[in-house]
Amino acid sequence: MAELTRRMASLSDVQGLWGLLRQAAAAVPFNAEDEADQETLLSELVACCTSGLSPVVVDNEKGIVGALLARRDTFEWGFRNSEAIHVTYAAVAPAAKGDAVLPALLGELQGRKVPLLASVKSGEQLGFAAALGDLGFTHEVKAVNGWGDLYQWTPPPSVHN
Repeated sequence: MAELTRRMASLSDVQGLWGLLRQAAAAVPFNAEDEADQETLLSELVACCTSGLSPVVVDNEKGIVGALLARRDTFEWGFRNSEAIHVTYAAVAPAAKGDAVLPALLGELQGRKVPLLASVKSGEQLGFAAALGDLGFTHEVKAVNGWGDLYQWTPPPSVHN
């Protein structure tokens, strides 16, 4: 097994992340051949790469093998002044699917001790919903528009001595 390292994505990762998303398009899912879907996902990809909140896993050859596209949740930030983070997409390279990549990436965000929201797209095949459930996320909303079911995690209250 290759050695895997976690870090936060930056704008220089757009090309590598786009390659990962195209490689895992059926599992994510998105239509990699549809221009409108590509444009929407590329816009989200750039926003998430500049957010400083999108964890990636790279292999020992510096290739991105897993990622959570995440950014500050616009509603929570704008209306509630909350630090909540929204994971809009999850992707794992087929070769790294059994390497517990999703739990490692989610743990990275849970370590920030802020509320987390995650969208699980209709037709997703990564096991993202199961990984969310295993880490204490609750299913909040079933989406009818294809954006995805919404899951939420709230950090436990801090204990002050």
